[in-house]
Amino acid sequence: MTGLNSETKARSLRFSTLGVYIQGVKTALATRMAYRGDFLMSMLIMMIVEFSGPVITLIIYGNGASFPGWSQYEVLLLQGIFLLSRGISFPFFMGIVWNTIQRVQEGTFDLLLIKPRSILLMSIVTAFDSEDLGKLIGGLLVFRIALKKLPEQPLSHWISFVILFLFSLILMFGFALFMAGLGIVWVGNYRIYDIFMSVMEFGLYPKSIFTKTFQSILTYIIPVSLLASYPASALLGNADQTVLLALLSSIVFLISGIIFYYKMVSRYTSAGG
Repeated sequence: MTGLNSETKARSLRFSTLGVYIQGVKTALATRMAYRGDFLMSMLIMMIVEFSGPVITLIIYGNGASFPGWSQYEVLLLQGIFLLSRGISFPFFMGIVWNTIQRVQEGTFDLLLIKPRSILLMSIVTAFDSEDLGKLIGGLLVFRIALKKLPEQPLSHWISFVILFLFSLILMFGFALFMAGLGIVWVGNYRIYDIFMSVMEFGLYPKSIFTKTFQSILTYIIPVSLLASYPASALLGNADQTVLLALLSSIVFLISGIIFYYKMVSRYTSAGG
């Protein structure tokens, strides 16, 4: 009976946490829908911006050049996966970075600390960015176009792809934790976002175009290759054994991000202005 009660309480807690998140999403959407024209235009701009990488790829292949070992539509598939990863992470949890930076600068981070919920959960809940859904739409379009031009893949490839894609989201969450943690001690500096974007952009291209040393960095130290290169290779049936070390690296990266984030929270002192 005691075990049953514990299980019921745990299940209730999970649903309650999910409920808090859903309520935060609803509130953010309702706020933006008050100005629907601006909201739709912002989403459209976000979607168009996401096409810059694929357009560059089309120009490269249109001029007779190529990425070693990758056809034009295989690269577009990779970039579609990359955009899908961003399209999910940016609206649903990546907003924790700018949310933390802004709140620390304004001195309102304290309001999240006194909530009867995890500071991490509240930072994510209050940072849902509906405009970034345009990134998700753009990613879906590129991904779909590339798939239509490539041979149909077996179920086993799709299963491998889904697993690796989930790990790409785990990696993105790890990035978010590190950036948000820096935002707590690096008060008011939005360059943190620029740093993140610069590092992340390496995932927009096949890892085969980089030197062996840099490939190792992108696989084992900061596993950016997991954002798209490995998932795309798995879907195309070209995954290699180095992916296992990349998965391990992403787990270590996430755990390190969690530790770092809460360490920075413990060092937080109220700041205004």
